[in-house]
Amino acid sequence: MQSVDLNLLVVLDALLQEGSVTGAARRLHLTPPAVSRNLGRLRAITGDPLLVRAGRNLVPTPVAERMRDRTHEVVAAVYEVLSPPEEPAERDLETNLSREFRVRTGPDNAAGFGPALLAELRSRAPRARLVLDQEGGDALAALRDGVIDLTLGSHVIDGNETVHREALLRDNVVVVGRRDGALAQMCGDVDPSAADLSSQLHVVRSPRSLWHNPYEDHLAKRGLDHQVVATAPGFAATFALVRSNDLLCLAPDRLTRSMLGADLRSWPLPFPLPELVIEQVWHHRSHTDPEHRWLRDRVRAAVSST
Repeated sequence: MQSVDLNLLVVLDALLQEGSVTGAARRLHLTPPAVSRNLGRLRAITGDPLLVRAGRNLVPTPVAERMRDRTHEVVAAVYEVLSPPEEPAERDLETNLSREFRVRTGPDNAAGFGPALLAELRSRAPRARLVLDQEGGDALAALRDGVIDLTLGSHVIDGNETVHREALLRDNVVVVGRRDGALAQMCGDVDPSAADLSSQLHVVRSPRSLWHNPYEDHLAKRGLDHQVVATAPGFAATFALVRSNDLLCLAPDRLTRSMLGADLRSWPLPFPLPELVIEQVWHHRSHTDPEHRWLRDRVRAAVSST
């Protein structure tokens, strides 16, 4: 099949609508000679003069008359396809939104931010559904292939030019213990010292977080020990051991605040530790999609409200 310059359809449409080379040139912001050259190419392709002179005007041939409406429809369809999509009003988008959103995150983030995120979705788009997808596998490939819509967590995907990332929360690390436990009785209303922390037994969340080694280093510089008697998977299990055995653990403040309950409390540390940065990451393929942008807005609102 012979290849055809689709720009010729635009020229033909302008000629048939305007009925003159000058009018078509003005509509297309071209020079009359350029339009005349394209008319010559159209005549060669179709084997028909298409437009013939009648006095000072051009009139379409019967072949051109039959082409007029179809040409105009095709050109309008091309412009519609290539035009930026019309942004739906947020209220209309939320009213009609009935899809499933898949957010890959860990169990701690799901427990800490999931309730607020689901509440955001339910209050704004009741027909939307939320799947908090378990971490594991190649997150970048899952984003690229549309298996998941975004990831929520800390250092989920290393730097990659095909993804976008947004830091949502910078969380400080605190020490958590029983409200009526040994540390509370030792310190009263005073924040604990490094020696106070070293005197208590600890449970460590697994996998170990980025602040674990700096915590041990700070104690070691003061000649103090970090007495770890247990390891547990995730903060829910870690806090259960803190409750049952009067232990201490380290945890990000805002992420786990809602998980403490009435019997646990937190104290500030006597030395700084690295912050936990919670971010959402999405693939470039969904960057401009209105529904994905809406989801990212809801995730941002949920994390900020926690």
